[in-house]
Formats: sequence, structure tokens, C-alpha cells
Amino acid sequence: MDWTDIDSLERCNSTDALWAQALQIFATMGFDYAIYLTVEGDRSHPHIHTNLPQIYEQLPSHRDPFLDHCCNSYEPQFTGTEFLSDHPYLGAEEMAFIREASAKTGFRAGIAIPVRLQGSDRFGGFNLGTARSRDSFIAHVTGKTDSLRFLCLIIHRRMEELRQTASSPAAHPSEPDAEGAGFDRPLIAPPPTALTRLSPREREVLYLFSQGLTSKECAAVCKISPHTVSEYANSIYRKLNVRNRVEAIGVLTAAKRTPDRNTQL
Repeated sequence: MDWTDIDSLERCNSTDALWAQALQIFATMGFDYAIYLTVEGDRSHPHIHTNLPQIYEQLPSHRDPFLDHCCNSYEPQFTGTEFLSDHPYLGAEEMAFIREASAKTGFRAGIAIPVRLQGSDRFGGFNLGTARSRDSFIAHVTGKTDSLRFLCLIIHRRMEELRQTASSPAAHPSEPDAEGAGFDRPLIAPPPTALTRLSPREREVLYLFSQGLTSKECAAVCKISPHTVSEYANSIYRKLNVRNRVEAIGVLTAAKRTPDRNTQL
């Protein structure tokens, strides 16, 4: 993936065109199968794009195990029949769904990349798969996780923008305000208690920093200028009483260790 890929995604003017472009990029990265699924907090109004529609013939999309077990943390998880032994908590119906999906499509090994967590007004993400064996897939994705996460964040952000535009075709872009300039729906869930001094936009920038994104990459994800990212960063450092990005990420990491699920980023 490179910046020409990002530009091609930004140029898409419909969700269908965006998904078609996303599938092309996923294919160049070695992923044959892709699912993008988000739902409201109560599991209603699923929004799905996939080149595997047949997997939801028996189990509806809002009951996909991905939503229950992969959207509690931003950490990617391995999926598919090749990794069933890693997930003993799966119920019989969930395991049957995964095996049936593999039998119908050849999806044997994949990686789940959540972009919004349970507890958000809308949550979900991506499940990208292949027909590879377990060991082959692990070797395939090693070193690619950060690029995949960044790509998925870009696609999700653009998908949300296009859906918002489609639902309000007469709406004009709102004037940017001091805090929310360039942003629509936040990418991340409610903040850890230690970070309540940060605005939702500052928390989003800090989360992206924690995922290893540069200021330029953050700007691309959030559709703001690198200068605006720098302004958010300086505000984060001031509010957290830290000197730099490393120390700010340290505050975030410490806060995420809290046992209270409701304070998870």
C-alpha cells in the first residue's frame, strides 16, 4: 500500500465504488476475501460490504462472531478455521458458522481488524482472509499489521463520510470549529478515566499515534492538515503534562490497563 492507494480511495464518490477499490488493494496485499461490517450499539442496522455474501445465508450478519469477540480491543486477531483452536470460548453455533463459511468460500485463515469498539454508538471493522494454512498465513501478515490497520482506518473513515453524504444529499459541509475541524464521527470509543481532559478529537489523534502512525498518516486518516495534527498533539502534551509523543502514549498505555471495561479506549 502506498499514498496512491489512499488517493484512489479518497476519490471514490460512492460506497460501492469505494469497496470495489478497497477489494483491489486488499488483493494486491494478498487477501482474497474481505468483510467490512458495522452495526449500531444494539446490533441493529448492519452495514456490510463483502465479496462473500453467501456466508450470511444461515447466520445473519449481526450475529457474526466477529462482533462479539473481535471488537472489545483494537488488537487484531486471527480468524478462520485454521485458528479455531485459539478461541475455545466460541459457542457451537459460532464454530459451525466459521466452518460453514470456510466450506462455502475457502476462507481458512484471516485477520480481524476492528476500527470501532463495542460501547461506541456504532462498532465493527474488517475481517480479511485467505485460503492459506495457519503457518503460511502468519508468515504472510508478519510485518503488515500496521499497514493493514492504517488502510482499514482510511476505508472506514471514507465509508462513514459517503454514508453520511448519501443520507443527507442536500447537506452542505459544516464549517469547521476549533475542536472538530475536519472530523465527522470519532474513530474511537469512550476514553479511559485518566484521559478525560482530552477532547474526542485529541483522543483520536493520540490513539493513532499509539498505533505507530506518523503525523502525515494521522492527517490522511482524519482528513485534516499535518499542521492541525501538530496543534492537537501540542494540546495533548499540555493537558497530560508530558513533553512528547512517547510520554503521551505511555499515559494512554497505563490508562488502558484499568480493569473497568467502560473506560477502555
